Amino acid sequence: MWCQYFWYEGFEKIYGASMARLGLVYTYGAGLDPPVKSLDMYDSFYILFLWVPLGGGALFMILAQRLPNQAKPGWMRRTQALGRRVMQYQLPPHGFWIKQTGGMSVLDVLMLVIVLLLNLMWFCVGMKNFNDEHAAMRLAGIRTVEEVWQLRLEWAGLYFGVLLFIDVWLLLLPIPQSSFLQDLSGMDYHQMIRWHRWMGHITMIVTTIHGLLYFIFWGITHQFWTMFTDWSKDSSINYLAGSISWFFGLALWLTSMEWCRRGFWEVYYRFHIVCFFGFMFFAYVHYSGSWIYFSPGLLLWFIDLVLRAGSYPNTTTVANCGVSASEEVVTLQIQASKRAHGCPLHDIYLLFPTISRWQWHPFTISHQSPDGVLTVRIKRFGGWTESLLNKLKNREPLPIRASCPQYNAPHRWRQDEVAVVLAGGIASTAVLSVLSDLVARRAQGKATGPRRVFFVWAARHAVEFCVLDLSVAAASMSSDGWLSTSLFYTGKEPLLAANQHEKLDSLEKVSSHGSESGSEPRAGGAAKAKPLTFPRASPFWWNRARRMQPQTTGPWHLAIVTGLVFFGGFVGQALSYSWYGEWQTHYQSLGEALPYNPFFWKQAAVNCIVFCVIALGFPFLVAVFLPNLYWRDTRAGSTGEEQMAAFDGVWDPSSMGCELQGQEVVIPGSEAGIPIASGRPDIVAVLQGAAKETGARHIGVYVAGPEPMSRDAQIATCQLNSTKGGAFFDFHKMAGML
Repeated sequence: MWCQYFWYEGFEKIYGASMARLGLVYTYGAGLDPPVKSLDMYDSFYILFLWVPLGGGALFMILAQRLPNQAKPGWMRRTQALGRRVMQYQLPPHGFWIKQTGGMSVLDVLMLVIVLLLNLMWFCVGMKNFNDEHAAMRLAGIRTVEEVWQLRLEWAGLYFGVLLFIDVWLLLLPIPQSSFLQDLSGMDYHQMIRWHRWMGHITMIVTTIHGLLYFIFWGITHQFWTMFTDWSKDSSINYLAGSISWFFGLALWLTSMEWCRRGFWEVYYRFHIVCFFGFMFFAYVHYSGSWIYFSPGLLLWFIDLVLRAGSYPNTTTVANCGVSASEEVVTLQIQASKRAHGCPLHDIYLLFPTISRWQWHPFTISHQSPDGVLTVRIKRFGGWTESLLNKLKNREPLPIRASCPQYNAPHRWRQDEVAVVLAGGIASTAVLSVLSDLVARRAQGKATGPRRVFFVWAARHAVEFCVLDLSVAAASMSSDGWLSTSLFYTGKEPLLAANQHEKLDSLEKVSSHGSESGSEPRAGGAAKAKPLTFPRASPFWWNRARRMQPQTTGPWHLAIVTGLVFFGGFVGQALSYSWYGEWQTHYQSLGEALPYNPFFWKQAAVNCIVFCVIALGFPFLVAVFLPNLYWRDTRAGSTGEEQMAAFDGVWDPSSMGCELQGQEVVIPGSEAGIPIASGRPDIVAVLQGAAKETGARHIGVYVAGPEPMSRDAQIATCQLNSTKGGAFFDFHKMAGML
């Protein structure tokens, strides 16, 4: 109660004179008494306390990432390790929580308790206010038409709507892919999306109760149809728009359930976008103050959208491509520009306009070569990947737009004492990049990194082991024992028979597409090749295929985009509310009162549209469109080394790394190999063996594989962490499905 009291009334009492000066005076209403403000002190208060911390935090994190890293004192590292161990402790029953929610840690419980307590506190304050007002009315002898319990029901419905100030605000904050909140909280994007799902359930439950309580109140007072269809005739609250917003929210909620999200991805994807905008727009129209809880998260998301919009004119293509023998896995190689100054190690978003002009799909970079070639592996799943596979098999030129998150996920594996890496199937790409990073840093003599690494990889097709990076394979065969690699074949056929079948199958399929089996992939951007163009691939100006261009030219460009998004949002907010200033000036100069009921929903609709357009359009024009226009007309943007040609054909992806010989994976030209065992790995035994062999107190466990494997690994870490005095196994899920 004190929290809400302080928020609404405390600031005004303490800083009354200062708060009264807040706001923007409307130019043409400045001479009236009192002066007309387009943004009043309450609007300014919310902007200062909800927008400025987010914008300042984003800019601060950009600056902090440029500062030199300094070694932390031992006591600080130990304190952080202890704090993480306590916060990440999984509560029993482990199997139930992991299956239902992906786990329930102490941190999860604390966050949920805080959210529920905030909701409970605000609701109790609202009901206390009702009791106080009703008691005052009773003492004054004022009687109401409705009975007390009916009014209490209406008031409860009102305050369930007020709770959305908390819930929608928290709902939108985890969404941005490039949000600084990931670094600040230490959570990866998968954990942020998990929290977004939880807050989505809470938000829709609160919204549903808010709507149903009003429906019940209207029904028992015999005014349901009148109030349900009211479009701001009898109230400044647009009740019909609120119902429409709720209907959009219900459709969004239903199609976000796991059965729809994984069984009907296209339905989920389209409904999630359309229904969110419907939910947001009609929520604005329903209550004009909805911008208070929508706008903070939207501004962070707009940074994502502006940066991603910079990928539309930057069209690249496939440098090399491959299809596995079973046609279950597509391997793509994308050439990055030298101006990129390094690409993200982990995730990348790809859009293929010849398949869909709207769908961005996230993938994990499985390998990055020193010259900037990124390797991505895509599993065949649904109509989108089916279309991609067919176009590659037909050797159709494919325009690609790539979008890279600006805030890379924290590289926690670099800080671990010992690391255990568990991989399964195509999801192994998520951890192959981790191994490549660790091997590269060790070769460079970097001080930070685990002193031992254990790598366990299980695959149904033995040929999948051939994509193991050569440097990782060499480190596995090194005599120093730093990297221990165990490969497990889980297919139904005997290992040798399966190898022969897969090799013959690969030879036939690859040769039929115009490439020799086992041949090295040839670069699509040969010096004498004709540059590839896509006349209608870009909605703006760029039709030549170039190497993947950077989204930002550096930290200053990223900081400028961030600042311009928040500045554009403020300009949009002020500009849309100047309409209110004009109306207020007009009626105040006539000595009349502003007709609020028909005005507020129009003001809210204008606010929603103008805010979004300027917050997105202004930074796009200044920091994306004009810089890309400059690069287009300069030699740096059109030199031959930046342009690309069509790829030559589909090649065997197993030829890019190791080779399969008998029951071993070997480096080409080397006799040493990594043995392949048949069966499934015992995850508990692997973890216990790593702890016993190294004596480490903190072991990072990085898992990327099918859901059953990830679930078994998480349960195993929970069981081992329950043992007193043992090592702490810090579980990280590196790959997952939306």
